[in-house]
Amino acid sequence: MLVLRFALLLFLQVAQGWKWMAKIKAPSLTKMQKGSKFGDKKLVVVTGTSSGLGKAVTKALLRAKDYHVIGAVRDLEKMDVVAELEGFDLERFTPMHLDLASFESVKKFSKELDKFRGDRPIDRLVCNAAVYQPTLAYPKWTVDGHEQQLQINYLAHFLLTSKVMPMMTDSSDARVVMIGSVTGNDNTVGGGGVYPIADLKELDGLELGCKKPIAMMDGYNFNGAKMYKDTKLALMMTSNMLHERFHRSTGIAFSSIYPGCIAETPLFREKRPWFRKYFPIFMKYITGGFVGEEEAGTRLFQVVHDPKCTKSGVYWSWNGGPREGRGDALEKGGQIVGAGGAGGGWESIYENDQSDKVLNKDLMQKLWQTTNEITGAEWPLAYQAKSPCPTLKVVGAATSLLGIMEERARMKASREGEGAKIVANKTLPKDVRRAHLEKMLLALDKTPTDPEELEKDLLRTAGKVPESVVTEVNRELQELETETEAAASKAEAIMPELEALEALETPSEPPRMIPGHENLGDTPVVFQPQNVKTMARVGQPLSEVAAQADVFIRYKCKKGECKTCAVNIDGKWVSACQTKIPPQEPGNSFDVRVRPVSDAFKTQEKAAFFTPKSFADGVVNNGLGVIGFVKEAFGADPDFKVRMEREKKIEQLLAKRSKEGKEGKVKAVKMSKLRGPSPSSGLSPEKSNSKTVTDEYGREFVLPGLAMTAAFMFALIQNYPVLD
Repeated sequence: MLVLRFALLLFLQVAQGWKWMAKIKAPSLTKMQKGSKFGDKKLVVVTGTSSGLGKAVTKALLRAKDYHVIGAVRDLEKMDVVAELEGFDLERFTPMHLDLASFESVKKFSKELDKFRGDRPIDRLVCNAAVYQPTLAYPKWTVDGHEQQLQINYLAHFLLTSKVMPMMTDSSDARVVMIGSVTGNDNTVGGGGVYPIADLKELDGLELGCKKPIAMMDGYNFNGAKMYKDTKLALMMTSNMLHERFHRSTGIAFSSIYPGCIAETPLFREKRPWFRKYFPIFMKYITGGFVGEEEAGTRLFQVVHDPKCTKSGVYWSWNGGPREGRGDALEKGGQIVGAGGAGGGWESIYENDQSDKVLNKDLMQKLWQTTNEITGAEWPLAYQAKSPCPTLKVVGAATSLLGIMEERARMKASREGEGAKIVANKTLPKDVRRAHLEKMLLALDKTPTDPEELEKDLLRTAGKVPESVVTEVNRELQELETETEAAASKAEAIMPELEALEALETPSEPPRMIPGHENLGDTPVVFQPQNVKTMARVGQPLSEVAAQADVFIRYKCKKGECKTCAVNIDGKWVSACQTKIPPQEPGNSFDVRVRPVSDAFKTQEKAAFFTPKSFADGVVNNGLGVIGFVKEAFGADPDFKVRMEREKKIEQLLAKRSKEGKEGKVKAVKMSKLRGPSPSSGLSPEKSNSKTVTDEYGREFVLPGLAMTAAFMFALIQNYPVLD
């Protein structure tokens, strides 16, 4: 018995001595990382980087050289083609597969992202990807049974944010940016004056699960255009809720933005060709809200990058007036940086007001609760006055009656019959109410029964172009090339007439870089006599760079024939409308002399709202806008043809790679076990003191060998308390 007691005491003493081992944390592979491919770059996750705004902001982020961009995309092969065409720096860009139409894909992406980042935090999350399906009279469904726009635009981003947020808490400047829309903010012309209006009503559809056949969050019959606007409203409300719940505890800045109406984006691929051609012209001349992809990408980049955008709970917009500058628009072909309902350059960013619907706290709470129930998301534990804009009031009054009639008809069709009373009775179980709502909505379902018609709709939805259209576009492009060559010959003949223009004096002091323009490109461009400097991209149109620098150049024909837009470059007068930024030797800048133009229009006094001068100015500007629209609409539109041809080129490259059976450079990111040293190294695990292994992302890790292990065990023995 004595021997047993002694043995027990000895065992307890030994166990007590080993307690210190509990405080030792095993060194993780990421902590032993010898050389990270990220360097000092911040990690940015952007959804939907293969086209539109996502592609544009990725280009801006890669130009800045401060970030490693993780492009979350559904089609990796298409992303490969786009990255090659756009010249993405693949050392700082990693595409990863994410299908927002599948909650399982979101969860898988989040796990792979967590492994990919190692011990580095995610610094930015940009919820950008979206689909727009306004032309279909019936909803399309995801694998999870939700309407596609609802899940891709909103539900999946909600779930993704909940998964990525824990990876951001160690960042010193973490930001989550939701892409909102003027259409979801109904205190503006675009959001409050155009039917259908974003309105979640009582969220009956979302409360009842929003699964097939319940498409809409409000629980009424399907309207594709309204669903898109509703998802943008929901994203803006979610951004505010995230700010209120988590900003103080996590330090993450949550914000939403409206980058402007990117009228030329593939987001409108489901619209008819005539709409895609004329809508940008309408936005340039009639509303003044047009924004090009590159400019919109720069704006989103500013919210991601600019130190002034660290504020949380903000809806970022850019100053500008849709009723101003119509004469200027005619001269610049509608390309006015700083014009439009979301207009303005880098310095004109401001915190925009949000509408009553966005700030509805009660509905926001219900949206949060029901979305969590549907997505299974897990999280770490005000009313505004409407704009006095006369345009909003006039347009709103003119369209309100039509909007009311259309909305009542849609709601009435979804609530006829005895089942309507059961759906409205919220004391009944959800299953009972859901069954009756499904029955009523199925009776209204407009899904085509003709397979050929259904296939045509799906083809248009996917952005595929029929072969007949491709042939016609190629023919028109050949004609355009012939016309361009003829115009160039004519311009060369009259060029000497401009050589006699008097040279402008060059200021003695060095040109001043415009604040905030350092990261807009890699090629310095200097405008004289303004003596200002900006950064541009090689191949960027000079007209776009001039507008970016707020340098006025007068335009007329835009074909290089009239010489109205002549500028002096290297002693020669050339047409700005036909000039693109060429590559420059290191240390050199691209210098442009611009002829002086009266800027009286810039200094004239602006009229206050509801004054005779205000309404007179509105009549003049709207008249000029109509003239510009008609002039542009009936003229040639080579930009539209180029856009369509570029989209077709991407499709052709994808088809070609698929046919040849090539995998492409970009593959789906699959986490695998770390690869050990190659057999040719001649070192076996038993003989080497340590090893360097590399994972599939190029990161190197030092693993302990026999000698290191022996040294570690010797250290343990030396520190064993019982033997001290």
